[in-house]
Amino acid sequence: MIFRNLWRRKIRTILTVLAVSLGVAAIVAFVAIANGLVTGYTEVLSGSDADLVLSQADALDPSTSVVDENLREEVANLPGVKGVSGMLYGAVTSEGIPYFYVFGHDADGFAIDRFKLIEGEGLTPRSKQEIIIGRIGSDSFGRGVGDSIRIYDSAYRIVGIYETGSNFEDAGGVVILGDAQAMLKKPHQVNALQVQLKQVDDADEVMERIERRFPDLAVSRSGEFANQEFLMQTVGGFAWGISFIAILIGGVGMMNALLMSVYERTREIGLLRALGWRRGRVLRMILTESIVLSLMGGIVGAALGVGVVKLFGSMPATAGLMQGKFSLSLFVQAFLVALGLGAIGGFYPAWWASRLDPLLAMQYDADAGDEASRRWPGGMIVRNLMRRRTRSVLTVVGIGVAIAAIVALSGLAEGLGEQMTALGGGGQADLLAVEANISDMQYSSIDERVAKRIAAIPEVKSVSGFIFSIVASKDTPMLIVSGYNPHDDAISHFRIVEGEPLSASRQTIMGRALADSMNKEVGETISLAGSRYRIVGIFETGVPFEEIGIVISLREAQALVGRPRQVSFLAMRLRDPREVDSVLRELEERFPEISVSKTAEFTESLPDLRTSDAMIGAISFLAVLVGGIGMMNTVFMSVFERTREIGVLRALGWRRVRVLSMVVREAILLGGLGGLAGILLGVGLGKLLTAIPLFGSLLEPRYSPELMLRALMLAMVLGAIASLYPAWWASRLDPLEALRYE
Repeated sequence: MIFRNLWRRKIRTILTVLAVSLGVAAIVAFVAIANGLVTGYTEVLSGSDADLVLSQADALDPSTSVVDENLREEVANLPGVKGVSGMLYGAVTSEGIPYFYVFGHDADGFAIDRFKLIEGEGLTPRSKQEIIIGRIGSDSFGRGVGDSIRIYDSAYRIVGIYETGSNFEDAGGVVILGDAQAMLKKPHQVNALQVQLKQVDDADEVMERIERRFPDLAVSRSGEFANQEFLMQTVGGFAWGISFIAILIGGVGMMNALLMSVYERTREIGLLRALGWRRGRVLRMILTESIVLSLMGGIVGAALGVGVVKLFGSMPATAGLMQGKFSLSLFVQAFLVALGLGAIGGFYPAWWASRLDPLLAMQYDADAGDEASRRWPGGMIVRNLMRRRTRSVLTVVGIGVAIAAIVALSGLAEGLGEQMTALGGGGQADLLAVEANISDMQYSSIDERVAKRIAAIPEVKSVSGFIFSIVASKDTPMLIVSGYNPHDDAISHFRIVEGEPLSASRQTIMGRALADSMNKEVGETISLAGSRYRIVGIFETGVPFEEIGIVISLREAQALVGRPRQVSFLAMRLRDPREVDSVLRELEERFPEISVSKTAEFTESLPDLRTSDAMIGAISFLAVLVGGIGMMNTVFMSVFERTREIGVLRALGWRRVRVLSMVVREAILLGGLGGLAGILLGVGLGKLLTAIPLFGSLLEPRYSPELMLRALMLAMVLGAIASLYPAWWASRLDPLEALRYE
């Protein structure tokens, strides 16, 4: 009976399974990609034969750690150390691929042995402009041994292809350490020193010796990077958060479909109750149907999630970041979520069915609706929606959750864009510049001499270079650090409300939000990279991104991030702002190494935000797809339920177009209501995120009228599109067949 009931309405069953499968697919895909990133980061430091890893103290991420390469010899001479190998890596752009990870290793070091060649030959200490690439990277580029790939302005000849078993590394390439340092503009620097011990049992003793000798470095066992846990938890939490949106929409869709199934079979359930079925048996029947639907959705969703990860992992533009890591526990979690979805989604419909009075149920007429719906004002469209108020409410909720996700994420993106634009001096700058062709904002590195050459242009009034970085600290797991020249124009927008401005080394000014969160006052100190900085002032800028951070001198920030005489950004003020277009064209022609934008358009040039926009677009598409399937399911149920009624209307002379119009208008109205609910829910979600202590300031959303209108129109268009096939089906009903429908 279970399968007969499900197969009775094939379209409804298929749509419900599809809605659940998308939720499960979201879990499998997003969490697998997050796991892939976690595993990749871990294997970068733990995949070799190293026993210990030395990195910069308080570095947030292995790729941002800066260690002087010259320390290698000192570490190698310590008792108990067998060998030391330097490692540097980072993301670069190459031939249209925005994230191609390049790993720099000593050609004669032990760490490079991890990259097992399957074709060609390896690197040697004499290798220059040569690269070995992973199998996945080779497939992405469509290149093999003997071919060349261009990274920035240099061509690298492929001399070998390797495999490590780590998708993260197999999607990248390896060059000798010197080439990597030149490519990433980090001369004589490495991210970490990997240490081999003579005796592994001596690890604790050697670690203690290293900590005493190098207090500004962090030493950990291989794969146990000091701050990796916080970073990876953030990545994993984000993946589960996005998956939860899809699960919630899918769960609402399942509850709606099961509720419609129960309504449709009210008289049948009444007959079963009259024949002696107990309430528990009815409840179990509906719950079992729900769980079967969940299992079917789980199987389809797991396969779909794997397919999505494989697809993105094979695309050149995303292969560097989206190499998923699947595990048995992931699939178990996904199926448990699917089963939970079925149990929760089916509980209310099952309970409602089990409470039906047999006599009243057998007298039930689905076409008649209830008395309240007939008295409801507003014409037939509103009366039809109010006939099944629970169904309508659930549909509005399903659409609302999808729209809320879009509103919340888009609002956060707009807010982040505004904050990034304000980094250039609180709107005082006319032009902002970042290094050209970078894959990520953290890799932007502009020679200070470029700023001096720009300052010599007659139309330019001033040029300020500054550093922006995110680090870890003993006082907080994540700290935003900006580096400014105390005498430049750009620092003037940090309005000092307590204390005084920067004037000497080992000083810092702290944002009001951060000071309040940490209970810090002027005169106290904060730890940063093993040094203490005295707080000489508290500032306000009106930019949350800045007010939860600190400002130190440019020279100290350059030393912190390992970029001597380099800056991350340039902020330019013109003598006559009306000449901004002509100056912009001149800078583009004379300085191809930087990407210059008008201040209002700066965020469009940042690769990080372009990637965020693409990610938000993908998440929005998923939310709309799941919500649209739920809407289509609802409209189908409404049409099936009113088949005889539609037959009567057709027999009374209603044309097919009129029937189609009625169904579409109902769906558009539902979509509009869902859109309004979603806007309110999305704004509320954004407010909730900003309530997170300290870090909520990073998520300050901005809701423009255009965003609200776009969200509402999207919801209404979604309703219209989802209703097209059900409306067409209803309009094609034969009046006589419809009147005989049971």
